[in-house]
Amino acid sequence: MSRTSSSADAAPLTIRRVDPIAVHLPLKKPMLMGGGQRFDRAQTLLVRIEAANGLVGWGEASAAPTMTGDLLPGMVAAVTDHLAPLLVGRNALDRARLGREAAVAIIGNTGAKAACDLALIDLAGRHLGVSIVELLGGAVRESVLTMCLLGNPDIAQDVADAKAYRAQGYNFFKLKVGVKRVEEEIEAAFAVRKAIGPDATLCADANMGMTFASARRYVTGAADAGLAFLEQPFRDNDLNTTLALARVSPVPLCADESAHSLENIVEWQRAGAIGGVNLKTIKLGGTAATLRAAVVADSLGLALVLASKIAESSIGTAGLVHLGYCIPNLDWGMNPTSHYLAEDLVREALKPVDGSSPRPAGPGLGIDVDEAAVARFRAKI
Repeated sequence: MSRTSSSADAAPLTIRRVDPIAVHLPLKKPMLMGGGQRFDRAQTLLVRIEAANGLVGWGEASAAPTMTGDLLPGMVAAVTDHLAPLLVGRNALDRARLGREAAVAIIGNTGAKAACDLALIDLAGRHLGVSIVELLGGAVRESVLTMCLLGNPDIAQDVADAKAYRAQGYNFFKLKVGVKRVEEEIEAAFAVRKAIGPDATLCADANMGMTFASARRYVTGAADAGLAFLEQPFRDNDLNTTLALARVSPVPLCADESAHSLENIVEWQRAGAIGGVNLKTIKLGGTAATLRAAVVADSLGLALVLASKIAESSIGTAGLVHLGYCIPNLDWGMNPTSHYLAEDLVREALKPVDGSSPRPAGPGLGIDVDEAAVARFRAKI
């Protein structure tokens, strides 16, 4: 079990070993996304970093072949062959230097880099006896608006889920679109709006699953349902079609699969294609890189969404929640995903409360990883 150092020693926090661990976790029920994507289980990489003093830090990143191109075997290999040799024997408190070196040690592989980065921050926080929020400069808000996803094959189930989540205190809902016929998806927007009431926030996410014709029909047809934004209607590199839709859409557009770097974010904002951006550590390569992107995006006037991919355990959720308390704006909410899992990897799973995700208490991530559960769900790669 991970433990916490009783004092912040002046000596280096030397990294003794770095272990990549692939896990498969069951979802409570399948999730449908644009372009015909269906998720029945989570495939995620854990990174366990152990220091010479016995402290352990944990990180996590989802495999995301349709977003980052990362597959679990490749993520394990990236850590084993490239990132672990870079880290072993080094001082974990030199996080900024290690992050810069990791960024250029291997092209891409942002998921593996993100998992290592989170494990380093967790380890440093445990050693210093402070939370990740404190390491990142302190909280700028008292709560974080947490969204829930509605991704079912039929409207009735979307409505039933929305009512159930509303009863639990949720006030922010995201419809997965590009899944049903566009007329059904317009109908679903109005049906869910009726179920959640006029004061809740409702948005939609196509995960690159729309054509220009279907996207235009959707935003014009569903606008009166009060959509806050439509996320990623087209392929990740299709700026021209996104810009064409932005010019006629009554609903703001949000970039997700298109936002892999600061350069992407600046380019799409300057073109006038987006009103906001969905930030994920697996796209940008870690917590520090995502915080930098958030500062830049905020300065450009973009609304921010902070999210995990479907789905990460409470290890990844803890990192996301800490970051959510620190980034400049969270106008379009936060989307942790561990509460969609049937099983978790910590002794006390993190769960939203009254539509917000409480900040974990304690040093580092503030969670207690159940290593027996990690072993039980470990995947053979």
